[in-house]
Amino acid sequence: MVHFRAPKINDNLEGWGPPADLPPTKFRDIPYAAFSKTDRLGKAADWTANVRTGKPSDRYSLDGDEDGLFQTVEGRTNSKFTAASHGRNVRVPFLARTTSNFRDFRNRNQEERERPKKWDRKDHAFRRRFDDRRRELRKASIEVQADWVLKEELNFSELSKLSFSNVSEAQDIVSCGVLEYYDKTNDRISVKSEKHLERFEDRTFHYVSTTDDPVIREIASQGHGKIYITASILSLLMSASRSVYSWDIVVHRVGDKLFFDKREGSMIDMLTVNETAHDPPKDEKNLSREEQVNSMQSLTIEATLVNQNFSQAVLNSSQKYELQRPNPFAEEDERVASVGYRYRKWTLGEYEIVVRTEFDAVLKPAREEETPLFVSLKALNEVPDLNTKPGSGSDWRNKLDSQRGAVFATELKNNAAKLTRWTLGSFLCGADQLKLGFVSRVSPRDNTNHVILGIQTYKPREFAAQIGLNLNNSWGIFLQLIQLCFKHMDEESKAVIMKDPNKPIIRLYSVPEDAFDEDGDAEKEEEEEEEEEITIRTE
Repeated sequence: MVHFRAPKINDNLEGWGPPADLPPTKFRDIPYAAFSKTDRLGKAADWTANVRTGKPSDRYSLDGDEDGLFQTVEGRTNSKFTAASHGRNVRVPFLARTTSNFRDFRNRNQEERERPKKWDRKDHAFRRRFDDRRRELRKASIEVQADWVLKEELNFSELSKLSFSNVSEAQDIVSCGVLEYYDKTNDRISVKSEKHLERFEDRTFHYVSTTDDPVIREIASQGHGKIYITASILSLLMSASRSVYSWDIVVHRVGDKLFFDKREGSMIDMLTVNETAHDPPKDEKNLSREEQVNSMQSLTIEATLVNQNFSQAVLNSSQKYELQRPNPFAEEDERVASVGYRYRKWTLGEYEIVVRTEFDAVLKPAREEETPLFVSLKALNEVPDLNTKPGSGSDWRNKLDSQRGAVFATELKNNAAKLTRWTLGSFLCGADQLKLGFVSRVSPRDNTNHVILGIQTYKPREFAAQIGLNLNNSWGIFLQLIQLCFKHMDEESKAVIMKDPNKPIIRLYSVPEDAFDEDGDAEKEEEEEEEEEITIRTE
């Protein structure tokens, strides 16, 4: 009779998978690398190689596409060499150049390798370690203090799924300011007929916070609305899922009202450049003096000034259009930039929202008896290659007239967050047109002189559909933030909404009531000065 023998079961009581003593004794000390069935096997280690580099970045990746070293059924060959990528910021042109010359580089004689002082810019970039191309860790817009309490954390994946469509039509409460008319002759600007961008250093541009706005205070005292915010802050929150850099918004709760505000020294009104690009601008501390003109800080200042100047340079200053009230922020003997403020109200579910929106100019209608059209004016500024040869022309100068769609597609990829904010701002203010200017430097290394190469006109709603902006999702994000603030904030309290500098996450912190108070900071400075005086006297 045949006997049944029970198989031996190797049970791992200490964890998952087979136990460590499962392999036979003769195989236990053999190194093992995990692999899957899709991996190509048959690659042998070359122990006779004469060239051994100690740099980890110069070694090829295990998963490289070097088919010539593998034995496959198809027998295809590919002489391309794929270097190991240790980060996301790998420049494709750089790799394309090194691919064809990689073996030639290793075969250079010793004399060519020992000439560090004769390296030009391209040669230096070629020999740079791949490790240096890793994404830099960005700093937070504000340092989280020890007495801050984390209340909520939202991932961008969660924000992208939100939606709210029950939003009322906007109601105008009051309008303020004096506007100039847009000069239609600027629509004919092209690369061949460029226009010098005039600088308007004598005009004042106001960036007033929500709680410092006298009109919002007046509206709140009259009982209109529960949520008060500016279009600059609202567009930032509504487009939060597209942002990369860190930012922070201060929220005040007063009874059943919320005030979304910015703190003193906030950078949310400054314009970013190539924020969502594959290779964003680097911090100025990591660049040489010559390269700092294209640093993140320099480009931010340049873009902000370019937009200010562009919004005034394309206007006809001889004609003005006055709104219901004068500019609430203008002081006596002050020349204020052309800007109009519309205080508007929306009903978002159970909440009434009061928003200070703004636009830059008006456009004459087809008929004189009709109301002028409201226009938002924004400018995209080119980031030129500092190694461009004189007379060769920048990328925009070569492509803008003939391939404007391709240029805009690149800008949409590199500046998705900024374009989304502009689109939302135009929609909130009820602008009839959004005009985008394309501005370039006169010289690649001079970030103070610019020219306008062209202007493109869009309707805000059509432009939103073109860039893939879902307004229902934007309203859903803001509604979610409102609900979280009411959930976690007491009736008289303060909170901070902050974007993580390196992760796609938004966090809500509860902060002390005296946080960011200028009076408290001034008292601390006075106390420190008194302590210093006492120390000096005792010495």
